[in-house]
Amino acid sequence: VTIGNETYTAADVSYFYNTIYNSFVSQNSYYLSVYGLDTSKSLKEQDCPVTDGGTWYDYFRDQALSSMTSYSLLAQKAEAEGFDASEEVEQSVQETLSDLDASAASAGYTRAQYIKAVCGPLVNQKVFERNIHMMALAQAYSNSYADSLSYTSDEVQAAYDADPKSYQSVDIEYILFSSGAGSDATDEEKAQLLDEAKQKAETALSRYAQGEAFDAIGEDMEGSYAHVAYAANGSSDMLTWAFDDARQAGDTTVATYGETGYYAVLFHSRSRNDYHAVSVRHILVSDEDTANDVLKQYTDGEQTEDAFAALAVANSTDSNASSGGLYTDIYRGQMVSEFEDWCFDPSRQPGDTGIVQTSYGYHVMYFIGQSENPYWYDQAESSLKNDAYNEWHSAITDGVEAEQLSGMKYVG
Repeated sequence: VTIGNETYTAADVSYFYNTIYNSFVSQNSYYLSVYGLDTSKSLKEQDCPVTDGGTWYDYFRDQALSSMTSYSLLAQKAEAEGFDASEEVEQSVQETLSDLDASAASAGYTRAQYIKAVCGPLVNQKVFERNIHMMALAQAYSNSYADSLSYTSDEVQAAYDADPKSYQSVDIEYILFSSGAGSDATDEEKAQLLDEAKQKAETALSRYAQGEAFDAIGEDMEGSYAHVAYAANGSSDMLTWAFDDARQAGDTTVATYGETGYYAVLFHSRSRNDYHAVSVRHILVSDEDTANDVLKQYTDGEQTEDAFAALAVANSTDSNASSGGLYTDIYRGQMVSEFEDWCFDPSRQPGDTGIVQTSYGYHVMYFIGQSENPYWYDQAESSLKNDAYNEWHSAITDGVEAEQLSGMKYVG
């Protein structure tokens, strides 16, 4: 393919094609049959439901070319401007190669063997390094622009004033009544069950109006009750109603849950996100004894954040163990309630530790700190930066498409 002023080989395209394919399969391993993707068959012979009449080969090819085009144009722009980030680029390349070697060793391969196993027979070490270098340069150039963006408090306030509901939350309670219709139910049966769910939601609100507690009604009527104190704005029937300017404390409604049920909803309040996001590390284990043992290892040791991170890498069963159990900029409503209650305790101080039990297990906690600005401010500032970055990126990439050459027949 030719992109801008550069021409790439089938091996280069194969690197992107197979990387994107492997990532998709890994992330959606439990849902491949739902997507109708059979990894044992040719992708060129399988229809893809997310394309307009195309195959899975078409999908991954288009994704690869889109990603490659973006990286290539950014790298070309960086070189044209004399952008120098050689140290950052080299560090990124070496970190990628180090991770590659670790994965290769784990699989019992050499680096060269693993590259071909993962990226396809056309991709050798030279091709692999050439492309990760291009991507590292593009990323460094992109990061440099993003880091240069800054806004005054007046500009951030203006962004909030222009769209306040995007930076607010509502406090609501709801009871969900699902129709419970099976996939083999007839349209008539589905309609009847849906109507019954609506009647239950109406009954729940009638009982609330007569003085019963909302949570007790949900339990008694076997609905799914929840109290969401920080629900963000959205397009659902329930949230559209909750964020309406006419809403007042104590308002209730019946809202649709797609085509499978109804909510009985109770509105409490809507407010700006004035709290501060927090950052923590945690170590997820299965039982309380293990949690106490891990916490004791920490308190008997250096008692630093780095020491806690090392314990997370060695002991945590969570998916973020490799990053030392790190969660940054946690906002209200992001985590389960017990986890958040600990994180957002007003008395929480940097360096605090503790143990929290949730439905996932036991969390050994380490509190890093909170953001400098209120969450609404961070949200509005982030929105300004995203808009500016997208405009900048579009100016570089819009209107440029990869010109496919004859070598594309060797890809996939």
